[in-house]
Amino acid sequence: MARKKKIPAPNETTAQGGFDLSEWAAKHSRWLLVSILALFILISLLMFDPKPFVGGDNAAYVSLSKSLAQGQGLSEIWTPEGKAHTQYPFGFPLLLTPASLLKMPYAWYKLIPWLSGLLSLLAFWLLIKEDKKALYIAPVWLLAINPYFLEYTHWVLSELPFTLFVLLTFLTLKKWEKRGGPLWLSGVILSAVFANYIRSAGIALYLGIFIYLLFKRKFKTSAIFIIGCIALTIPWSLRNSHYGTSGGYLEQFLMRDPYQPELGLLGIGGLVQRFFANLKIYSINVLPRMMFPAADDWGLSGGLVIIMLLTVIPAVIVLIARIIKNPKGYDWFVIIYLGMSLLWPEAWSDIRFLLPLLPFLLFYLVQAYQYGVSLVFKRKAFWPAVMLLFLIAAANVSAGWNRIGSNLEANKDYPRDKYSGYDPAWRSFFAAAEWVKNNTPESSIVVSRKPTLFYLGAERKNFCYPFTTRQDSLLKAIEKADFVMVEPVSGTGQRYLIPAVQPLLDKKYKIIYANGNPPTYVLQKLKENSDVK
Repeated sequence: MARKKKIPAPNETTAQGGFDLSEWAAKHSRWLLVSILALFILISLLMFDPKPFVGGDNAAYVSLSKSLAQGQGLSEIWTPEGKAHTQYPFGFPLLLTPASLLKMPYAWYKLIPWLSGLLSLLAFWLLIKEDKKALYIAPVWLLAINPYFLEYTHWVLSELPFTLFVLLTFLTLKKWEKRGGPLWLSGVILSAVFANYIRSAGIALYLGIFIYLLFKRKFKTSAIFIIGCIALTIPWSLRNSHYGTSGGYLEQFLMRDPYQPELGLLGIGGLVQRFFANLKIYSINVLPRMMFPAADDWGLSGGLVIIMLLTVIPAVIVLIARIIKNPKGYDWFVIIYLGMSLLWPEAWSDIRFLLPLLPFLLFYLVQAYQYGVSLVFKRKAFWPAVMLLFLIAAANVSAGWNRIGSNLEANKDYPRDKYSGYDPAWRSFFAAAEWVKNNTPESSIVVSRKPTLFYLGAERKNFCYPFTTRQDSLLKAIEKADFVMVEPVSGTGQRYLIPAVQPLLDKKYKIIYANGNPPTYVLQKLKENSDVK
């Protein structure tokens, strides 16, 4: 009697759509990657903004790269003293140095974060790629069209370079686990250390990999890794100690409010209170908007709790499940980085600081939906999961499209108006900085609320006034300045600077420039033989 052939159970994607999507994705994985990268390139170019970001950090990074290019080390060339800089590590300014050496226009500095975004997609793809699983494509695709990820490709900030080296570190760790050997382990250490030299939050990378190796019972390797990281980090700490500081961030980290230092430092109770305040900010506001960017555009800002339940909670549940069951190194990194973020000052609680976690959170979200939908729809789960992912993708595209429209409108006027797209206060600020550049001696010293941005526009040494209500202390601190800028871009001018200098108008200071709406004022310190044109 002939033996009956066993008919294999059909693949779920074959049963649903008439073809095996997973097999098709495996065969065309390179073309899918090329398509995703091409889509990213197209959208990022449409969203490109040649102007400086008004946060100030970008101008500091550019100036620090110029100091490196000029052979002055990591120095604050925008300050009268030109003192050694200790707040930001040297990694990102070092990456920007070629543009400074070639004296290229400001827009060329944006090439580094843009390339970092592009390479991050490639590294993320390689990190999570699994054969015969079509949905590993989804997190990479969602990351490529996320408007926040795209936005930071044209800001000269360290978030995307840091994200790239985080991904490269875990990709190198993956290679070491497969192949072993000291060469790959050295690569893990060097990549992690350079990530930390881009952003000090890289300490979470050290701890995450160290804990991961301990849980894998690789005690010798964990010791080699952490000792190597510490040994390569010590020189930077010693250098900062030599200049009399621990690095700038620690003191600000412990302040009640970095913009009101007179409020003092936090104790243990204050840190606990900050933890829960940030937990609320991130879970109900920041993370839902980052993972579902159309919340505001679709009129869902009042329903952020629902979005949190549909995005943040599933991702966190998957993260916890992975930690309990079989964690990867990046799972520990995400947990530690999130914990550090919850202790950061509330004034700085923003999408920007969580951007390096976005690839992993999207990965967890896709896994959550894949598992959840399969429980509900059983063997018919594939296409409902795809539809949910397309909904999230639509939220990304919708938010990004609105930004593209406004950006193209602003860029259309940029050739004849380099301040096009700025709000009136910042137009006023940059116009005043340009006036100072054209109408004061190069040796002038200026007081400005935004020293790095002012230096970018005026090329004059400057410093910020102290945030104190004691007028005598403030006036003493600005005594060495030749000019004082009173700008509308920050409330600290109204709170601290104006009450101190206004009573001295026409006695010690004279208004020599007043323009813009709202206006920016430039005050000259009265003295004989004025050099103002």
